[in-house]
Amino acid sequence: MSVQILLEDRIEKLFEENPELNQIDKNKFEIAVASFSNVKHLNGIDFDDLIDGILGAGGDEGIDHCYVFCNGNLVVDENENINKDSSIKVKFFQTKKTNGFQTDGFRKLKEGIEQIFHIELDTATLALMGANSDFIEKTELIRALYRKAMRERAKFSCEVFYVTNSSKIEISQKILKLENDLKGNSLNIPFEFHYWGTQELLDMTEKFDERIELKFISQPLEIKERNVSISGFAGFMNGSVLVKSLIDDKTHEFKSHLTEGNVRFFLGEDKTINSSIIETARNPDKAENFWAMNNGLTILGDSIETLGNAEYSISNPQIVNGCQTIHCLYHVFNEQNGTLPDPLKVFVKLVNTSNLDVQTDIISATNSQNPVKSASLKANDDIQRNIEKHLKQAGIYYERRENYYKRQGYTGNKVIGLIKMAQIIHAVVNKESITAVNDTSTLFENETKYNSIFNNSADFDIYKFAAVLYQKIWSLKNSDMRLNSYDNEEKSLISKGGFVFLHIMSTLILSFATIEKDALDIHGVKIIDNINIGFPPNKNNFSNNKEWIFQVIANDVFLEEIYAYSRVIFFKAAEEYSSKTLKLKQTLFKNRGFDKEYLRHTIKSWWQVNSETVLTARKKY
Repeated sequence: MSVQILLEDRIEKLFEENPELNQIDKNKFEIAVASFSNVKHLNGIDFDDLIDGILGAGGDEGIDHCYVFCNGNLVVDENENINKDSSIKVKFFQTKKTNGFQTDGFRKLKEGIEQIFHIELDTATLALMGANSDFIEKTELIRALYRKAMRERAKFSCEVFYVTNSSKIEISQKILKLENDLKGNSLNIPFEFHYWGTQELLDMTEKFDERIELKFISQPLEIKERNVSISGFAGFMNGSVLVKSLIDDKTHEFKSHLTEGNVRFFLGEDKTINSSIIETARNPDKAENFWAMNNGLTILGDSIETLGNAEYSISNPQIVNGCQTIHCLYHVFNEQNGTLPDPLKVFVKLVNTSNLDVQTDIISATNSQNPVKSASLKANDDIQRNIEKHLKQAGIYYERRENYYKRQGYTGNKVIGLIKMAQIIHAVVNKESITAVNDTSTLFENETKYNSIFNNSADFDIYKFAAVLYQKIWSLKNSDMRLNSYDNEEKSLISKGGFVFLHIMSTLILSFATIEKDALDIHGVKIIDNINIGFPPNKNNFSNNKEWIFQVIANDVFLEEIYAYSRVIFFKAAEEYSSKTLKLKQTLFKNRGFDKEYLRHTIKSWWQVNSETVLTARKKY
């Protein structure tokens, strides 16, 4: 049986397990590649973000999908906070279901990338040249981030992935020439290139039970106590041997995904602390003191097996402390043609525990220095553990720690990450859909906001309701775009408006729920605004009506009706926004005041004007 048939089977399985994918009007192979590559190459982003990164059919300028990251976090807004410590990476994909790597395809990809970085080429001209709106929007984002990165002296680099259905990786000299042309770009942007065929994609579909083998210089100290659940080993490793152990045998690339559990990030070679590490590693005279000048590495593993001769096999390893150290060592290792000074030793702790809570505690405890992802430090709060348990009963896999379920093979929008959940709840309870998208860090850094969306006094079914409704909206809007014709502006609003729809639809559903079924009018029935999830059930509109609410969100006919109302409301609010600001409608997604200044009163106005429609709908359900 050919590997192409096996891959096709995996693609079919992906769509069978996630039937909502069939509603998406995008290339099936591109969707599969994005899904399969997510954990190792796209930082395990949420599934709707994966799909949003696909640039559509005609007018993608040779770039089938594109993702932008800052310090490992997906960036969707040019107002991203960037400073000299930031590291920005743009990932370009050309994904073609062909049996080989074609020069014309790569040339189009190269030309598309060059258009993006041809700063003087304005987007209006790009549109005249045939570029679609997705490409133009991504171009604006990348250019804004590049210019900001250059001003702040931040690190900026690109990765290019050429993916086909070929059973062999055979790259022509013409493609390699084009690759070198991109590497020699006038802006001196570093580029890396990856070529994947059928086998590489198949390998990505396997459940991740990764192993690495590490060797100490001499017998390490074993740390083990009776009745204590964790154990481990500690000792010195040769620097070159350590780095080689963390390089993939097939791709010869550094396994950077092993550092993703680390809530610190690699801050770039010109940060003071990194410069010091690099300088020490370069200098043979200083290298012998490296272990004394550096805290070393902490590596977690689900299990650790002794292989003998001071060598150990670690299952599902995570480098949770020492991310900067290992990246700096790898930088020098590459710089010096695959070697480090022989006297260089690194102190390494191997910690054996498969307990998620213990792992998260260790990650937080060992990352108290330098900037951290504030969301990661909240992952082990009691409220987060309780939400995970509650949602799992509903078939929703809440990843309070990055990629925990994706590594086990769970895919699609039934997997929801910590940041995505915060965005969903903020849109539902605080009615700030635009802030939810653009200011995610504040949801964790601002204690008042955090407690307004994650509260142990809450009825935990609010998290289930919000997550299920978000999933349903995702399918509804994709089905809408697939089945109906819209102009580019309307299509852009629907495509990007998931959280806006979530604000509107949650408001309408919760308001509908307060109407008595035999009511003659809706006089006195108020639109539900913000929800204080800390209120006791008898004072909480959601808790008082949740039985009916869960019944209707399981009713596809009802949801389609509410979605249609919401689309009318959204388009009207967008029209008012454009009329008053004299800006394009799609710019509303960057206007933090849109919910408060336009959307809320449009919902209330629709509710009053359409009172008979509301009553009729309520009596049906």
